[in-house]
Amino acid sequence: MYTIEDLRSVEKEIAELSEVRKKIMSEIAVSGGNVFAEDAEKLPWRADFKGVNSLDINEDTVVAYQGVPGAYSHQAMFKFFGDDIKNINVEAFEDVIDVINSGKADYGVLPIENSSAGFVNGIYDMVGKSNLTVVGEDQVHVAHALLGVPGARISDIRQVYSHPQGLMQCKDFLDTTDWERINVANTAVAAQKVINEQDRTHAAIASELAGRIYGLDILKKGIVNNNNNTTRFIILARGKMYVKSGKNVIISFSLPHESGTLYNILSNINLNGINLTNIESRPLKGKTWEYKFFVTMEGNMDDPRTISALSGIYRDSLDFRLIGTY
Repeated sequence: MYTIEDLRSVEKEIAELSEVRKKIMSEIAVSGGNVFAEDAEKLPWRADFKGVNSLDINEDTVVAYQGVPGAYSHQAMFKFFGDDIKNINVEAFEDVIDVINSGKADYGVLPIENSSAGFVNGIYDMVGKSNLTVVGEDQVHVAHALLGVPGARISDIRQVYSHPQGLMQCKDFLDTTDWERINVANTAVAAQKVINEQDRTHAAIASELAGRIYGLDILKKGIVNNNNNTTRFIILARGKMYVKSGKNVIISFSLPHESGTLYNILSNINLNGINLTNIESRPLKGKTWEYKFFVTMEGNMDDPRTISALSGIYRDSLDFRLIGTY
């Protein structure tokens, strides 16, 4: 009869062999070899995705972002593409995807995760259903301020407007008030609404930049729960491409509702010595207790370890898709 010591002994052997495998894979990668070349040719995206040295950005490039000028997506766009980039703003997150698919924009910017409030609801679902490719990422420090019409004071405020994430990120401050919290499509939209209504009892939670753009007074700075509050944005493109210098890979897949399936899938990442940086699950429509997983891991599309991990995940999962690299 087996004992707990037998189990520990086997687990120790597995761990030791895993370390040996990582070392072998590392030496293969350093030497430029690729023992997984045969597997690589079988992967469905290898023929579809084109490796490029850099993104094609020129004076005619158009980028779409959600919101109005002063939104954090607006800031993320300029941070990634530069201040001179041509751009269009749209009302909803879904519209960013639509204008890229229609050809009106070459790239799009969407928020994916906030360090305080977590994942932005619905973004993974939208990207997963689209045919767009993630080609980049950028991070913007979020320093929300309370904004009011000129001459307003904090004691005047009765209602505060912001995006649901903005309200969540400032919950600690808002909990000290009895103000009504009202959701709007974007933090900068909140600023625009307040200045248009000219009501001293209304305030917006948005960036100081939005306050300057719309001529609002800053009633209080730094009202976020966490001073290190940062939002991560993804850059989307219509073409299937990957930057050869990319260091991260995003994939999605679904699994049958069986014991150990997720563990087995993730072991493909671990055994190849790759760092998994993010995992998100979304319920599969029409199925009970079955999920689509979105995984971000460190890796390069020409690295044999990455190819090995992707090969194993593709083999062991359902509905595998390479969403992008950056």
